[in-house]
Amino acid sequence: MAKVSVTYRAPKGDDKVVEMGGHTFFDGEVEKVDSESEAFLLGKLRGNRHFEVSEKDAPKEPVKANAPKPEPVVLVASEQTDGTFAIMNGADLIKEGLTKEDADAFNALSDEDKAEYVAE
Repeated sequence: MAKVSVTYRAPKGDDKVVEMGGHTFFDGEVEKVDSESEAFLLGKLRGNRHFEVSEKDAPKEPVKANAPKPEPVVLVASEQTDGTFAIMNGADLIKEGLTKEDADAFNALSDEDKAEYVAE
């Protein structure tokens, strides 16, 4: 568990102390933040121009626990409001103009076959 040095730089005319994520940051003073358990906080601080985050103390590999997970592809043929059928991935329209028979046949396919069908 590596500790990362974070320094708050108060803007002119603003408070010299700020509290965030259970830490109290004083203007110009180094505060140590845990790179593993507080990765989310470090991400926010890195994006804030009033904080300097020392990268020399950071772990060499990025923390994977906070990486966004890709949305799963769930392809389903369903009836639309106009009575036609379309292949959808959540709210995203993938292919329209199917008949009810086409939609039923598509829904009977395996996930792999569905992905191959829409890739054509």
